[in-house]
Amino acid sequence: MILIIAEKPSVAKKIANALGKAKKKKIYDVPYYEVDYNGKKIVVASAVGHLFTLVEKNKSFSYPTFEIKWAPAYIEKGKSYVKNYIRALKELSKHADEIYIATDYDIEGELIGYHALKFCCGRDKGKRMKFSSLTKREIIKAFENPISIDYGLVDAGESRHIVDWYFGINLSRALMHAVKALNDWKILSIGRVQGPTLYFLAEREKEIKEFKPKPYWILEAYLKNLKAIHEKEKFWDEEEAKKIYKKVKDAKYGEVVKVERRVSKIKPPVPFDLGTLQREAYNYFKFSPKKTQEIAQSLYEKGLCLHPDTLILLPDGIKKIKELKEEGEVLCLDHNLKLTRSRYKLLKRTVREKLIKITLNDGTELITTREHPILVYRDKLLFVPSERLKEKEQIITLGHQNKELSLDNYLINEDLKRISEGDVYISKIKKIEEIEYEGEVYDLVVDKFHNFIANGIVVHNCSYPRTSSQKLPKDWNYLENILKTLKNSEYWKFAERIIEEKRKPIEGKKDDPAHPAIHVVDYPKNKEELSKEELKVYDLIARRTLSAFWDEMEREYINAKISINDELFKASGSKTVKEGWHVIYHFPTFEELNLNLKEGEKVKVEKIKLVKKETKPPKRYTLSSIIKELEKRNLGTKATRAEIVDKLIKRGYIKVGKNGSLEVTDLGASIVEVFKRFCPEIVDEKLTRELEEKLENIQMKKINKDLVLEEAKKRLIEVLKKFKEKEVEIGKNLTNKEVVGTCPRCGSPLVVKEGKYGKFIGCTNFPKCKFTKSLE
Repeated sequence: MILIIAEKPSVAKKIANALGKAKKKKIYDVPYYEVDYNGKKIVVASAVGHLFTLVEKNKSFSYPTFEIKWAPAYIEKGKSYVKNYIRALKELSKHADEIYIATDYDIEGELIGYHALKFCCGRDKGKRMKFSSLTKREIIKAFENPISIDYGLVDAGESRHIVDWYFGINLSRALMHAVKALNDWKILSIGRVQGPTLYFLAEREKEIKEFKPKPYWILEAYLKNLKAIHEKEKFWDEEEAKKIYKKVKDAKYGEVVKVERRVSKIKPPVPFDLGTLQREAYNYFKFSPKKTQEIAQSLYEKGLCLHPDTLILLPDGIKKIKELKEEGEVLCLDHNLKLTRSRYKLLKRTVREKLIKITLNDGTELITTREHPILVYRDKLLFVPSERLKEKEQIITLGHQNKELSLDNYLINEDLKRISEGDVYISKIKKIEEIEYEGEVYDLVVDKFHNFIANGIVVHNCSYPRTSSQKLPKDWNYLENILKTLKNSEYWKFAERIIEEKRKPIEGKKDDPAHPAIHVVDYPKNKEELSKEELKVYDLIARRTLSAFWDEMEREYINAKISINDELFKASGSKTVKEGWHVIYHFPTFEELNLNLKEGEKVKVEKIKLVKKETKPPKRYTLSSIIKELEKRNLGTKATRAEIVDKLIKRGYIKVGKNGSLEVTDLGASIVEVFKRFCPEIVDEKLTRELEEKLENIQMKKINKDLVLEEAKKRLIEVLKKFKEKEVEIGKNLTNKEVVGTCPRCGSPLVVKEGKYGKFIGCTNFPKCKFTKSLE
């Protein structure tokens, strides 16, 4: 008998049904399936996610602790249901000649499957079914072509869990022991990335609190419809300011002695990378970075993707898109339609919608989501969304031996020449139909040329929201196609002109080899399907995309100098001369103050004021600027930075104040001070990078996991030894309780406490020691 172990019950059912006519049975009230496959008896059972978890070998509340073991997860609160799944796998494995692991093919899936094999079935060796979707064909193929267990993935998974346990449990216990030393209780924790983030926020908070304002004075002259200030701007000497004020305070008129005008051109804003989108969405809509990222992801997921069985052309052969690694090399077409290599990243999502099935004259089929662009020839090369294709449409393909289009006159058409001389052919669409589909769909984000070969057909990839790039794709045909999708929208008047004039977009300095900048790829067919917030972000992205193609904005800046009793005052103004890109991307506001002054002109002085001011401390980071700072410090990734900030807020370490400013709380400040003094590694950004690099090396079998775990233990032991020696002092910092002496009964520290009837002195060894003393 062959036992197949799936990751969860629903997957077990699908695997069994794919292999044959499955009979559902139960053991310990846990479902499993029996099926006959080519004369072989197969039993398909399942785990329910992780069946085992890390626990101390000898339970305690002390630290440091490293003696841990894998134990059944049902010991955890709320997971009693796991017990019967472990019992079921143990019983079913007794009769198994072979065991196949059929969990998800990733680090966590490999670990779940291996633990089920080792701890439930009592075996170390088994076969591995590798699949990326639950289609019948894919499951049968995985069953008939099993691979070996990837022990690199297993080791990496176990190591990650163990290292996280070491740091999380030990540091949490250390903090809570320190608090308990003062007879208090708080649940405290900190992560490897949150630590350094909280640190630099606390350092800014410290700068603000320690800032000492310095006084200065400004002389202001109020003229008709105009305010001017003394050319010196700030007077640090009060006596000097008063002397000049006395000289000009009674003046009735001033004379314009100089007027300078200059026109400055302002380039369009560069296309969005994720960080800039998050900052702009906060500035204009007050959306948090996390919320903006979620909305951008939602908009993206309404877009492009291919059926999981789509065949993709790679340098070393052909694979189904669902079988591809997360990153690698793919074959694509360069500008001359010649095959070339390029890096890709794999994306996937789950849908329940109608897909488009395209059938060519030679029988080739391609199933895509409605929006996926296909390369066609319509008197010129264009990428057209699959839902807008027509029967007999001329599709650009690879690998056919006959061209269905006569190319006798190709020299009069540049695109036909490219087709003729390139590695492509033209085939016609025989049939287009809609099919119902529920399941996973996939897409590639391809570097540089942004296309790939799917079932022999040239398709384009998508705009990915988690990108660091500020550059749009350079393929004009692709850009023209997305601009045409805006027809019959409020954006068309701009898109149409861009197309007619073949305008080139501006680009920023930041690049991402895997992804172009975030840009619009289509217009919503039914705007009612989008929430108000999604519409706002879509509008922001659409206008930013279009403005990158538009004219520069022109602003006139006017500077004037006015003599009042021989003291020079200056005034400035500005106005828009040419709207340029601002007519599209209208979100930024500009001051419009036109100074109609001429040299030699007399101006009436209405009043002169001497104003005392003070220097201001540095500004706090905001929900907008924190993302930019994290990018600058290379902390976190573009996908996780918003989540890091969100966690710090939820833990009460920082709070959001006026205008989205991030203020470190007393708790957050005390956490930073404790770690900075006693274990600075926890707030040192190097720690996260080093650990992640080593975990990746374990997976690639470049380093032994035991060496990494021993190094983590050694590091923590050194840190925690110092921590334990200072528990009371640390607890004082965390609880803000002042130690006022030593208990005469037990020798424990005495602290000021607050009870029902006010403050008093009490022993920190309460309730074992109940010594108290009045504050009087």
